[in-house]
Amino acid sequence: MYISTVSLKNFRSFDENEQEIHFNPGLSLLVGENDSGKSAILDALKIVLGTTDLGWYRIMVSDFHNEDIAKKIEVKCKFENLNIYEKSALLEYLTYEKNSTGEIVPVLYLKWSCEYLLSMKPPRPIIHTFTGINYDGPSLSPEAKEILRVTHLKALRDAYSDMQSGRNSRLSQVTQNIPELNVGNNKYESGDNLEDLSLIGIFNLSNQLLANYIPLTNASSQMTDILQKQMLLEGDSITTTFEVSGEDTSDIRKSSALLEKLDLSIDKNELGSKGLPGLGTSNIMSMACELLLKKNQSDISQFLLIEEPEAHIHAQRQLKLIKSLQKEVQADDQQIIMTTHSPLLASVVKLENIIIIKNGEPFSLAKNQTKLDNEDYLFLEKYLDSTKSNLFFAQSVIIVEGPGEALLLPTLSKLLKRDFTDYGVSLVDVRGTGLRRYSKIFQRNTNNPLEYLNIKVACLTDRDVMPDCAPKMCIKGINSDDKLYWPEKNKRRWRAESDFVNEIERNKHMQEICEKADGQLVKTFVSDQWTLEYDLAYHGFDDVDMKSVLLTALVNSTYVKENRISKYIEIEKAIDMYSQITEKATYFYSFFTSKKTSKAEFSQYLAIELESVFSNNAVSLFKALPNYILESIYYVTREPR
Repeated sequence: MYISTVSLKNFRSFDENEQEIHFNPGLSLLVGENDSGKSAILDALKIVLGTTDLGWYRIMVSDFHNEDIAKKIEVKCKFENLNIYEKSALLEYLTYEKNSTGEIVPVLYLKWSCEYLLSMKPPRPIIHTFTGINYDGPSLSPEAKEILRVTHLKALRDAYSDMQSGRNSRLSQVTQNIPELNVGNNKYESGDNLEDLSLIGIFNLSNQLLANYIPLTNASSQMTDILQKQMLLEGDSITTTFEVSGEDTSDIRKSSALLEKLDLSIDKNELGSKGLPGLGTSNIMSMACELLLKKNQSDISQFLLIEEPEAHIHAQRQLKLIKSLQKEVQADDQQIIMTTHSPLLASVVKLENIIIIKNGEPFSLAKNQTKLDNEDYLFLEKYLDSTKSNLFFAQSVIIVEGPGEALLLPTLSKLLKRDFTDYGVSLVDVRGTGLRRYSKIFQRNTNNPLEYLNIKVACLTDRDVMPDCAPKMCIKGINSDDKLYWPEKNKRRWRAESDFVNEIERNKHMQEICEKADGQLVKTFVSDQWTLEYDLAYHGFDDVDMKSVLLTALVNSTYVKENRISKYIEIEKAIDMYSQITEKATYFYSFFTSKKTSKAEFSQYLAIELESVFSNNAVSLFKALPNYILESIYYVTREPR
């Protein structure tokens, strides 16, 4: 059995418009910004279904959306894929309906609602639960509720205390469910092997040994003597004795009495450990304990809610944990719903199991929920690493195809007073492949604008049409500006301006590039002329400062320090010899096509020079930059909340 759907209404960040969250069997990961509603989903499940540690939660005014207690909180859950045991235990609450294959199957619908009884002074919260597809069926019995309880591991919790001894400790609750505890002899007979005793047998033997332990029997006799001589009246008869617990105590209480004295700790000789384990180790020990409980209850489904497991766990342990959980849910009848702010964890989970929560609205990335096709899922699961998965937590996203844009855009945005950090923009470098695929993550499988994912995405790409002077200057073996001497169009991969008969064809070419990724709030920004480096020169050489910055960055990324001054003069002179801006910019770009200069290294030097020259002159920088760069930066930046 698994939770297939949860609907929330008027609960914390979820307003009166009911929001439906769909889960896949196995592991689901909730991602998104702070205060988007991830924890609210887990808390709703915890409140409605109850927790295995028997914790109790009091509904507060703050749990109501905008603290409006005149409205009613509603949480609805749907459970599917019930096993034989669950079908029989929940029989009177089930609804029978057709599944996706047309087969009639039992499902469980559960509705939980809470409203304040305003006629009372002060107002009091009243809770109702119903079952059935129309939510007019009976409430769950206490026995049925036990089947649906969830294990909830909170973020930043004191996991160490959970694993320590004490009355009703969490550790004792978990260990009581170990089936082997009751295996063995309950009474010790002379000659028996101690290892053959059950836990009750150990308890009884402890009582027997204490009852015959001479120092304790002497002390007991002395206390009896004191009572009789100094405190009791004539005719009173009280005799004391030491016991772990009374002989007439139930077996359950005997087990608890021993288990509540247990601590879960680590071997002090391992890993050079000294003193208490750290927060991270305590957390994974706590998780191991909870997973042990789940393994020992294999006849019913298991629901595990984990909040931000990365809080105390370093990167390698995060990877080990999430991969193990994914493997375990595939093998067992378990469902794990997890929240995270870790791009590392998000990069490991299957894309179809990720749910983006944005301003109280869920956006599942499951198949058929986005514009992604099966090949896209396979591609992204292979290439969506931790350097790219930060896009799940962004207010806006900008996707680029190379290191040049990736290194340069953050600096440009800062100098233009549109710092990506201030505006919550994630920049993703797909390194020339898959820009279209990444953009589809943010495009919903719907034509209703109200259902679009409210994250602006800018895709930067090159127009890849060179000026007619470029083949001769940049391509080996081409010795003429006249296209009659170029290879036939269908035999070369590059395109030049003269390949397009008129403006209609040029516009069609631009449209075809944009259509690959455009859609909903995803917008493609194509270079105005050719490539980033060419366009920087094309638009920037008219500005004295920008020309100096570009040439300095080119020289610094191409030549050793001793030759830079002479090379700067030489290159500037060569550029000034050309009369057309297309020729000037092409000569500049020829350093990249000839592999003399690295685009990434050039962008690094350019960012340094730009900060030095334009740090207090955003207006001049604005005028010297290509339009598509400006438009993309302004598209993904808006006034911070």
